[in-house]
Amino acid sequence: MQVNTMLQAVLFVCLMAGASWYDVRKREIPPFICWLVAGISFLYFRPIHIIGILAAVPLLIIAVWIAPNRLGGGDIKLVAATGLVLGLQATNMAVILGLSLQILVFITFSFIQKMKKQKIKDLSLPLAPCLSLGFISIYILKLGGIIHEFV
Repeated sequence: MQVNTMLQAVLFVCLMAGASWYDVRKREIPPFICWLVAGISFLYFRPIHIIGILAAVPLLIIAVWIAPNRLGGGDIKLVAATGLVLGLQATNMAVILGLSLQILVFITFSFIQKMKKQKIKDLSLPLAPCLSLGFISIYILKLGGIIHEFV
Protein backbone atom coordinates (compact mmCIF):
# COMPACT_ATOMS: atom_id res chain seq x y z
CA MET A 1 0.00 0.00 0.00
CA GLN A 2 1.35 3.43 -0.91
CA VAL A 3 2.30 5.94 1.75
CA ASN A 4 -0.17 8.48 0.32
CA THR A 5 -3.01 5.96 0.48
CA MET A 6 -2.16 5.03 4.06
CA LEU A 7 -1.92 8.68 5.10
CA GLN A 8 -5.23 9.41 3.39
CA ALA A 9 -6.88 6.49 5.23
CA VAL A 10 -5.66 7.63 8.64
CA LEU A 11 -6.66 11.25 8.02
CA PHE A 12 -10.03 10.19 6.60
CA VAL A 13 -10.90 8.14 9.68
CA CYS A 14 -9.75 10.95 11.99
CA LEU A 15 -11.81 13.56 10.12
CA MET A 16 -14.90 11.34 10.16
CA ALA A 17 -14.46 10.88 13.91
CA GLY A 18 -14.05 14.65 14.31
CA ALA A 19 -17.17 15.38 12.25
CA SER A 20 -19.14 12.86 14.31
CA TRP A 21 -17.91 14.23 17.62
CA TYR A 22 -18.67 17.80 16.59
CA ASP A 23 -22.14 16.88 15.32
CA VAL A 24 -23.02 15.04 18.54
CA ARG A 25 -21.79 17.89 20.74
CA LYS A 26 -22.89 20.98 18.79
CA ARG A 27 -25.35 19.66 16.16
CA GLU A 28 -23.26 21.08 13.34
CA ILE A 29 -20.31 20.08 11.19
CA PRO A 30 -17.80 22.90 10.80
CA PRO A 31 -16.89 23.79 7.21
CA PHE A 32 -13.17 23.32 7.88
CA ILE A 33 -13.73 19.58 8.39
CA CYS A 34 -15.44 19.35 5.01
CA TRP A 35 -12.60 21.32 3.40
CA LEU A 36 -10.02 19.02 5.00
CA VAL A 37 -11.88 15.92 3.76
CA ALA A 38 -11.92 17.42 0.26
CA GLY A 39 -8.24 18.29 0.62
CA ILE A 40 -7.15 14.76 1.49
CA SER A 41 -8.65 13.59 -1.79
CA PHE A 42 -5.49 14.98 -3.42
CA LEU A 43 -3.32 12.45 -1.56
CA TYR A 44 -4.64 9.78 -3.92
CA PHE A 45 -6.33 11.83 -6.64
CA ARG A 46 -8.44 10.20 -9.32
CA PRO A 47 -10.12 12.59 -11.80
CA ILE A 48 -13.21 10.36 -11.97
CA HIS A 49 -13.81 11.03 -8.27
CA ILE A 50 -14.77 14.63 -9.07
CA ILE A 51 -18.26 13.43 -10.02
CA GLY A 52 -18.52 12.01 -6.49
CA ILE A 53 -19.73 15.45 -5.46
CA LEU A 54 -23.02 14.56 -7.15
CA ALA A 55 -23.79 12.10 -4.35
CA ALA A 56 -24.82 15.12 -2.27
CA VAL A 57 -27.49 16.26 -4.77
CA PRO A 58 -30.30 14.00 -3.43
CA LEU A 59 -29.61 15.23 0.10
CA LEU A 60 -29.67 18.82 -1.13
CA ILE A 61 -33.05 18.22 -2.80
CA ILE A 62 -34.40 16.69 0.42
CA ALA A 63 -33.08 19.59 2.51
CA VAL A 64 -34.45 22.31 0.25
CA TRP A 65 -37.74 20.99 -1.11
CA ILE A 66 -38.91 17.86 0.67
CA ALA A 67 -38.03 18.33 4.36
CA PRO A 68 -36.68 21.81 5.05
CA ASN A 69 -35.04 22.35 8.45
CA ARG A 70 -34.61 18.59 9.00
CA LEU A 71 -31.26 17.97 7.29
CA GLY A 72 -28.28 20.20 7.94
CA GLY A 73 -26.03 21.81 5.39
CA GLY A 74 -22.98 20.34 7.10
CA ASP A 75 -24.19 16.82 6.34
CA ILE A 76 -24.63 17.73 2.69
CA LYS A 77 -21.17 19.31 2.49
CA LEU A 78 -19.64 16.29 4.22
CA VAL A 79 -21.21 13.95 1.65
CA ALA A 80 -19.94 16.14 -1.21
CA ALA A 81 -16.42 16.27 0.23
CA THR A 82 -16.39 12.53 0.84
CA GLY A 83 -17.49 12.05 -2.76
CA LEU A 84 -14.12 13.45 -3.81
CA VAL A 85 -12.37 10.78 -1.74
CA LEU A 86 -14.57 7.76 -2.52
CA GLY A 87 -16.08 8.50 -5.93
CA LEU A 88 -19.76 8.49 -6.88
CA GLN A 89 -20.71 4.81 -6.54
CA ALA A 90 -18.84 4.24 -3.30
CA THR A 91 -20.23 7.45 -1.79
CA ASN A 92 -23.75 6.45 -2.77
CA MET A 93 -23.26 3.05 -1.13
CA ALA A 94 -21.85 4.72 1.98
CA VAL A 95 -24.78 7.17 2.20
CA ILE A 96 -27.27 4.31 1.87
CA LEU A 97 -25.43 2.39 4.59
CA GLY A 98 -25.23 5.48 6.83
CA LEU A 99 -28.91 6.34 6.41
CA SER A 100 -29.85 2.72 7.11
CA LEU A 101 -27.84 2.87 10.33
CA GLN A 102 -29.58 6.15 11.18
CA ILE A 103 -32.96 4.46 10.79
CA LEU A 104 -31.89 1.66 13.14
CA VAL A 105 -30.61 4.19 15.70
CA PHE A 106 -33.85 6.18 15.43
CA ILE A 107 -35.98 3.06 15.94
CA THR A 108 -33.85 2.09 18.95
CA PHE A 109 -34.12 5.55 20.54
CA SER A 110 -37.86 5.64 19.85
CA PHE A 111 -38.30 2.23 21.45
CA ILE A 112 -36.29 3.30 24.52
CA GLN A 113 -38.36 6.47 24.89
CA LYS A 114 -41.55 4.48 24.52
CA MET A 115 -40.38 2.03 27.20
CA LYS A 116 -39.65 4.97 29.54
CA LYS A 117 -43.11 6.32 28.68
CA GLN A 118 -41.65 9.59 27.39
CA LYS A 119 -43.10 11.54 24.52
CA ILE A 120 -41.44 10.81 21.19
CA LYS A 121 -42.53 14.12 19.71
CA ASP A 122 -39.40 15.76 18.27
CA LEU A 123 -36.64 13.19 18.46
CA SER A 124 -33.65 14.75 16.73
CA LEU A 125 -30.48 12.77 16.21
CA PRO A 126 -27.19 13.87 14.62
CA LEU A 127 -26.59 12.28 11.21
CA ALA A 128 -22.78 12.56 10.95
CA PRO A 129 -21.96 9.58 13.21
CA CYS A 130 -24.00 7.17 11.11
CA LEU A 131 -22.82 8.68 7.84
CA SER A 132 -19.22 8.48 9.07
CA LEU A 133 -19.60 4.78 9.90
CA GLY A 134 -20.94 4.22 6.40
CA PHE A 135 -18.10 6.22 4.83
CA ILE A 136 -15.40 4.45 6.84
CA SER A 137 -16.89 1.00 6.13
CA ILE A 138 -17.05 1.57 2.39
CA TYR A 139 -13.59 3.19 2.40
CA ILE A 140 -12.14 0.07 4.04
CA LEU A 141 -13.96 -2.23 1.59
CA LYS A 142 -12.65 -0.13 -1.28
CA LEU A 143 -9.08 -0.25 0.06
CA GLY A 144 -9.36 -4.01 0.41
CA GLY A 145 -10.40 -4.33 -3.22
CA ILE A 146 -13.82 -5.69 -2.34
CA ILE A 147 -15.55 -2.70 -3.94
CA HIS A 148 -14.39 -1.65 -7.39
CA GLU A 149 -15.20 1.44 -9.38
CA PHE A 150 -17.52 0.90 -12.30
CA VAL A 151 -17.16 4.29 -13.94
